[in-house]
Parts: sequence; structure tokens; C-alpha cells
Amino acid sequence: MDYKKLFFRLNEKLAQNNLTLHLSCVGGFVLEYYGLKATDDIDAFYDSSDKIEELIKEVGIEFGVGTEKEVWLNHAIGNILSLGASPQRETIYQASHLTVTISSLEEILVDKIEAGRAKDIPDIAKIMKYIGMKTPDSLLKQMKDYASGETNPAIILEAYSMAYGEEALKNYLRKNPELLRLLR
Repeated sequence: MDYKKLFFRLNEKLAQNNLTLHLSCVGGFVLEYYGLKATDDIDAFYDSSDKIEELIKEVGIEFGVGTEKEVWLNHAIGNILSLGASPQRETIYQASHLTVTISSLEEILVDKIEAGRAKDIPDIAKIMKYIGMKTPDSLLKQMKDYASGETNPAIILEAYSMAYGEEALKNYLRKNPELLRLLR
């Protein structure tokens, strides 16, 4: 899916209706932006209105993306840490009536770990490798700094194993045997 074409067309429709929109993109779209995963939709936070939702749906119909139940631009997403006004947000599209920013990969990493879903472990592993996170130490510390305390550290260790191999995890656990209890 060519998101630049979708953003361009959405900007045109916003301009025709004298509306402006700022999209704060999170989730799988950020991974797609960095070439780590493909996705069929964009999860974003934005100020919605009936007219904006209508324009989003029109763009989807025009380009043949999304469905009636699942539009290509989705603002129905859960608790996301990366929503905050982080200095790490990057503007990836700027036009007269539409601005699109994305969360940093580090923020997406924290979000995915906080979500605690098994389906996110491959994404966590890809991000760890992409940003050069060589040990789970830095990530476990980062989780203490940013997380709400409900994070399962076993997810981090499983993603580390997926990113760097079982042997790397075994070597890490030999040096940190107190973490073995997290894998039981």
C-alpha cells in the first residue's frame, strides 16, 4: 500500500473541506515505515469528527484499501505509551492540511512489550536487532524506567532468543541465573 498517495489524497480532501488533521501514527505502520513488517492499515491517534471519518473512508474507497468495518486509517486503538508528545516523534509527511508523525522504534518497542501479547514477540525481536540492542539488560532496565510495572520480562527474554538465537539466550542466562525463574 502506498501511504504517500493516500496521505496526498487525504490532504486534498481535507483542503477542499477547509479541515486540518494531525496523525500520530503508532504500531505496525511504524514497523512498515522502517521496512520491518507489512501492514494493511495505519493505527493513529487524531482528533476525529464525522466529516474526517467520511473523508478517510472516501480515500479508502477511491484507492481500494480498507473495508467497511476496518478502514485503512484506524483510530480505535488501546493504551499506547508512545502517544505522548515525545521529542522522538518524526514527521514523515507534511502538507497544507495534513501532518503525519510516527513514534520512534524505541517507543514502539516499549508499547509492544507492555501489551504483553505473544503475537508481538517477533516484532520485538526485529526491533531489538534493528536498533542494535545486543543484550536484554538495557531493555529490562528501560522497562523499569518507562513501564507501568505489569510487564512480563519473559517476553523480553523470548524476543532476545528470537533475535539472537537460543545459544545467545543460554549464555545470557548462565551469566544471570536469577532470570531463569522468569521462563518457568
